[in-house]
Amino acid sequence: MGTKRQQGSALLISCIIVAAVALVGCFYFQNVLADIFLLTGAAVLWILFFRQQKKGENVRELLYRELMFDALSNNVDDIFVMLDSETWQVDYISPNVERLLGFPQADVKANICLLGEGTTDGQTPVTREELAAIPTHSCRRWYRERLHNHTGEHRWYRETVYREELQGRSKLVIVMSDRTQERKMNQNLQDALEAAKSANEAKSHFLANMSHDIRTPMNAIIGFTALMEREVDHPEKVREYTRKISASGQHLLSLINDVLDMSKIESGKTSLNTVQFSLPELLEELYTILRPQTNAKNQHLEFHVQGCPPEQLMGDKLRLNQILLNLLSNAVKYTPEGGDIRFVVQSLPQTASQYVRLCFAVKDNGIGMSPEFVKTIFDPFSRELTSTSSGIQGTGLGMAITKNLVELMGGVIQVDSQPGKGSVFTVELIFALPPQHDSKDQWTLEGITRVLTVDDEEEICKDIQAMMAGTGVEVCYTTQGDQAVELAVQAQARGEEFQAILLDWRMSGHSGVEIARQLRERIRPEVPILVLTSYEWSDIEEEARAAGIDAFLPKPFFVSTFQQVLEDLLAANSGKQPGEMDNEDALRGLYFLVAEDNELNAEILTEMLDMEGAKCQVAPNGQEALELFRQSQPGDYDMILMDVQMPVMDGYEATRRIRACGHPMAERIPIVAMTANAFAEDVRNALNAGMNGHLSKPIDMGAMKDLLGQLRAACPEPHHPGMEQEQETEKE
Repeated sequence: MGTKRQQGSALLISCIIVAAVALVGCFYFQNVLADIFLLTGAAVLWILFFRQQKKGENVRELLYRELMFDALSNNVDDIFVMLDSETWQVDYISPNVERLLGFPQADVKANICLLGEGTTDGQTPVTREELAAIPTHSCRRWYRERLHNHTGEHRWYRETVYREELQGRSKLVIVMSDRTQERKMNQNLQDALEAAKSANEAKSHFLANMSHDIRTPMNAIIGFTALMEREVDHPEKVREYTRKISASGQHLLSLINDVLDMSKIESGKTSLNTVQFSLPELLEELYTILRPQTNAKNQHLEFHVQGCPPEQLMGDKLRLNQILLNLLSNAVKYTPEGGDIRFVVQSLPQTASQYVRLCFAVKDNGIGMSPEFVKTIFDPFSRELTSTSSGIQGTGLGMAITKNLVELMGGVIQVDSQPGKGSVFTVELIFALPPQHDSKDQWTLEGITRVLTVDDEEEICKDIQAMMAGTGVEVCYTTQGDQAVELAVQAQARGEEFQAILLDWRMSGHSGVEIARQLRERIRPEVPILVLTSYEWSDIEEEARAAGIDAFLPKPFFVSTFQQVLEDLLAANSGKQPGEMDNEDALRGLYFLVAEDNELNAEILTEMLDMEGAKCQVAPNGQEALELFRQSQPGDYDMILMDVQMPVMDGYEATRRIRACGHPMAERIPIVAMTANAFAEDVRNALNAGMNGHLSKPIDMGAMKDLLGQLRAACPEPHHPGMEQEQETEKE
């Protein structure tokens, strides 16, 4: 504003001077000369006014351009600086320097050396000598990592310095371009490229391993099949070949399941099937599966429970079983003969009343792993090949699947391992608690009020005490075998006898058989003595029974298992027969309707059922199965085995139509899915369609017996004349 006022004042003075000269000329000179003076004065006034107007426009244009440049620089991530290369005075600094570097614009204008601060990685500021050495019309470029003066954020800049001549003065123009996002994008692309390379290498390695791992059981299946054809007259050899073919087939199936399961997880289609399940039953199933494997390698397998975990949980039992079985199977696989494997279930402090936190730990003293491999053990297709592990089969998918399932269930998994010293895998999971039912009345009705526990590990005795605390049963314990006899005798003399005695099988200084024999000599024979053991008791059962032991109770101890064993003993003593049928005869006498479109599968299933004493009628698709059922009389079919994927009508639709067809048995007849789709959502889809159960292909007769044996109680008794005649013939 001051400049504009000065310019206006100068213009006014000039006009006054010119006007005065013109008036003087008019006074002294007349006529023509006066006109000349007037015209000349007007011309001079017009020229002066035009030049001043032009200067004003130039000033306004310069001001406008500066404002536009400031607005532009405020909205970009480039800092612009212009300074004199001789005086090092800053002519211009863009206002965004404070936003991008944390230095106020006025401070940088007063001290350009501030731009040399905030660099990282030991970078030194650019010196004046380096800047002075830049030739005119040339530039130099640097890449620097800087720290924001206020936030400390790391950012990367491309800094370019240009030397130019402006109105005879040497100027330096500095452009600092923020390249943080570009660098991060390039880094992400580089990481993705490295990951892709790593994945390709891993998959190539996986395919090489799979080629060997798949061909090995396939060669066994093909080879033993050829041998069977030559040894048909030697039943013993045929049975041995059949056993080996079955084992090879199961191994091949496990490889395929791993690949399919990993594919399902990576595609994001895996889901959980939350149901109520029994923790003791889960551990018993795991122990039953693993015991033959550890026996074959003479390994010592122990299951322990610490704290008081609830016995009934809400969760995906199938996925939990898969996680634990993967960890335990690896422990067996990578632990040499005679090694120790310990499985611990520990109850962690609760954070909410309706949820429980459990820690599952698998410990072994096997070959262990290197620190480098521990970092990648959960990557797909990852396997460590050493001199001790090169002969062990595997796909490298088990741990990747396990980690994905643990995370899917909202848990965490950790591993600690050292070469030659073994490994420890820990899994922490949270489970919802089902509604609790008070069991005190049941113990009172059974007459159980006092129990004696005998175990040389006091921690186990205290755990049993804690787990029985809510039942109303008093639990006394001792860690000395000879003291157990005295406690039992004294309690009986006081009229406070124990209604049951839990006895550890192996105690320091005494054997369970010896203590049981002494107890039987001095207490009433009606008091049951139960052996609590983590060992296989089939080899010692005869000796134990002779010493007066009534039953065996597996470790770890669970209240429900203890109660079930006592109920069985009381039922046996009272002459009652258990309601469960022999699992070996679970299929005998049943007549099945089988919906199966594959002729080979149908033939195999027909023969397998025939070997179990059952018969079937095969329908090639769901539509024909529906028609056969509609035309049948009540009792013609005991159960329906329904394939899921079939032409004309699939198994789901056929089941829905059977349930809604109005047949007298439509709502009651058991229908079991029989499919190669073995994921949790496939089981759920079968149940949602109205089926009662699910069997995955290839059909395992043991699994079929377990499932169908449970369902048979809800089915009508078979009354097929043809089958009754066959059964009579077999009896004769």
